Amino acid sequence: MSEILSRDQYSDPPKQEKINGVLYNMAAGTAKHAEAVSNIFAVLARFFTGKRCKPFSSELEVHLDSDNVFRPDVSVVCDFSIMKDNGYYGAPSLVAEILSPSTARRDRAEKYDLYERNGVKEYLLINPEYLSVEQYALIDGEFKLQAIYFRPGTEFKSYAFDDLLFNLDEIFDYRQ
Repeated sequence: MSEILSRDQYSDPPKQEKINGVLYNMAAGTAKHAEAVSNIFAVLARFFTGKRCKPFSSELEVHLDSDNVFRPDVSVVCDFSIMKDNGYYGAPSLVAEILSPSTARRDRAEKYDLYERNGVKEYLLINPEYLSVEQYALIDGEFKLQAIYFRPGTEFKSYAFDDLLFNLDEIFDYRQ
C-alpha cells in the first residue's frame, strides 16, 4: 500500500503578491468575497466564450514588472503573446478586485496606481459588504471614476469592452 502524504509534503506554497517589491501573503476571503468573485467571473466567462479575450481568476499571476506581481481576483487578458506558464507579463484589459478589510487599502492605493500606470483599461472595485461597484476607466493615461453602482437591478456598460453589460443582480445576491 502506498504511503499517505502529509499536508506539508503536498501543499502548495502560500499565495503572495509583490507590491513595490514587498511580499504580502494573501489570506482566504469571506464567503461573500468568494461569491462575488464567482459571480463576476461567471458573467465574464459567459461574455468571452468564443472571443479572443479570456477571463482568469486569482490563480493567474499578473507580472507588471519585477517589483509588482499581483493575483487579481478576476482579470481579462487579450494579448496571449505575453502569457507564459508562470503568468501574464503585462497589463490585463480589465481587472476586478473584491474589497475586503485586509486588502482594501492596497487595492485603492498602490494597486490602483500601478494598474493605472501600466495601462489597465478598466478597474472595478467590488464591495460585497456595501453591494457596490466602483468603475474606473483609463482615459488619457489616468483612471477616471465613471460611477459607483449600488441599486439592485442596475446595469452598466464596460468601458474596455463595447458589448459587455454588467448587472448588479448578477454580481450580488440581494436576498441575504
